[in-house]
Amino acid sequence: MLGTRNFHKLIEDELIRISKNLELHYDSNNIHVLEIARCSRLSYFERMDPLTDEFSNAVSSIFKNSLRKMLNGITREYKIEDLSIFATVDLIIDNDLIINFVPVSEIPKGPHPNDLLYTNACMFIFEKESGFVVYFSPEGKFTEFNVIKSKRMFEQVVRRARILHLLLKEKKTPVVEPSELCFSCKYFQRCFGQQKESEHLLDNIFGIGNKN
Repeated sequence: MLGTRNFHKLIEDELIRISKNLELHYDSNNIHVLEIARCSRLSYFERMDPLTDEFSNAVSSIFKNSLRKMLNGITREYKIEDLSIFATVDLIIDNDLIINFVPVSEIPKGPHPNDLLYTNACMFIFEKESGFVVYFSPEGKFTEFNVIKSKRMFEQVVRRARILHLLLKEKKTPVVEPSELCFSCKYFQRCFGQQKESEHLLDNIFGIGNKN
């Protein structure tokens, strides 16, 4: 008998519970490359003061972790003094080629800088010379982009990891890192307040609003 039970809510709660069990939890001395490649402020909030779990995030997490498990994804540690940086690779082919998959609603014309930074870091941490980012859509379309190994980009990852490591220990919020991703970020209001007018948002995020 169904009675008055809210089965929609029961399903949401169960998927959120499952997604939490799939998450990897790190202390301030252990940082994942994902946290470094994206906005440091977002990573800080996710650790120190996260918003209530959202159903869409739970479904996305389950999907990504399920894909990685099917592809035998591997996580490896890179040690720097008292700091450990972790990277997870979706797929390694012929023990040399790293491939990371990114689900998207539309196939992009070019790779996102965050994905390049992430895969490049994986190439150094796993000591591989070749890497690809593969974007795929729900319709089964996909495109791949080659990642050229860059020591300078990896040094940037290490530098950002050190900064986030310090800020987490001191409980200091990172500065705002403006990008187009700010508009879809769940912490948007924490960074830009209640402003609604598009020209003011453009001024704050890109510095390109209307000038008088």
